Order: sequence, then structure tokens, then C-alpha cells
Amino acid sequence: MQPKKTVSRSARLLGQFEVAGEVLLLQLMFVVASLPVITMLPAALALQRSLGDVFLEGRPRPGRIYWQNLRWAVARSWKVALLLPLFTVLAAASLLFWLAAGGPVGTVALSILVPLYGVVVAGYIAVLAAVLQTTGALKTKAFGSNDGPRVWLQSALSLAPGRALPLAVSVVVMATWLLLLAKLPTLVLVGTGLVPAGLAWWVAAPWVQNRRAELAAS
Repeated sequence: MQPKKTVSRSARLLGQFEVAGEVLLLQLMFVVASLPVITMLPAALALQRSLGDVFLEGRPRPGRIYWQNLRWAVARSWKVALLLPLFTVLAAASLLFWLAAGGPVGTVALSILVPLYGVVVAGYIAVLAAVLQTTGALKTKAFGSNDGPRVWLQSALSLAPGRALPLAVSVVVMATWLLLLAKLPTLVLVGTGLVPAGLAWWVAAPWVQNRRAELAAS
């Protein structure tokens, strides 16, 4: 019995290493795809969809899957691709400005901007969760060849009321993550795409569980 237990543990360990390797590969491909800056949003959408394809649908060759999903994301999001880097720059600049300004005016400005940016971040996570639902063989009228930003936003808005608490926690985690990046910029290479993607996976957990049940029954 002991050799069988040893083999089983070794197989589980190798499986965990394989999963970690695939996750890091997708993260590094996200970083490379994001280098032009204006491709940050398509790169993030492709990462989210690829995680679903690989770890939910069980599709092999994550590298090839990512580039397929990147083409899919660029074709559907190029009109709004500038929104993510533009929002990031404007949010950082405005927060730094009012933090430096101080005084009552700065306090009032921050009390308005911080919740506003929190809502935007929650919306971004919800959109990623909606994109996760386009993975693999799952094709519906809502997520077919005509899906795009409008459909993702509609899906995010319908998802948000039922997952308000996970979205609120996700905003706190994202804020903590950004503060950590400010201290340790090298973490960009290993987590800048995976952190929001992992939060979106958590927000979409009910759908993920249903999808796994569907796949197990098929």
C-alpha cells in the first residue's frame, strides 16, 4: 500500500507543478501582450478567457489558446481598448494630486474619488467574470459570435447584485495589490494579470460550479 500512496502523492505534486507552470505561462503572455499599453484590456480579456479554457474546459496547449483568445479579444474590444490604460493613468494622477493637496478640499475630493474609482474597479472585475462565461464550448445567444463590450457590460450588471459582497472584497484586494505594487514593482511580472483574473473567477464561482457540473455530466 505504501508504494501506491507514494505514487499518488507524486502524481498530485507533479499535477500541482503543471498547473503552476501553466498559470505562470499565461501570466507572462499577458505581460508581453500588454507591452504596447493600448493592448492592456484585450490582454486581460484574453487571460481571463484562457484560464477558463485551460482550467475549466480542460483544453491543452495554453500558449496557443492565449494567442487565439487575444485575437478574439482584440477583434471585439479594440474600440474601447484605450479605456483601461487611460483610466489607470487618470486615477493615479488624480489621487496623487489630491493626496498632495491636503486640506479640507483634498479630503472632500478624495472622499468622492475613492468610492467612484472603487465602483469602476468592481465593474471591471464583473466584466472579467462575464468574459469568463464565454470560455470553451459554451455558446449561447448572449455569448456567441456577436458578443462584445455591450454584452459583457449587460452581463456584468446582471451579475453584480447577486455577487455584491465578493465584488466589494475584490475592490479592497485590488487596492491592497496596487499599494503592494508601488512598493515592489517587480511583482508586475507574476501577478498583475492574475490578481484581477483570480478575483473575477471567484465572483463567477456559481457559474463555474454549474459549468463543472455540466461537464461532469456530459
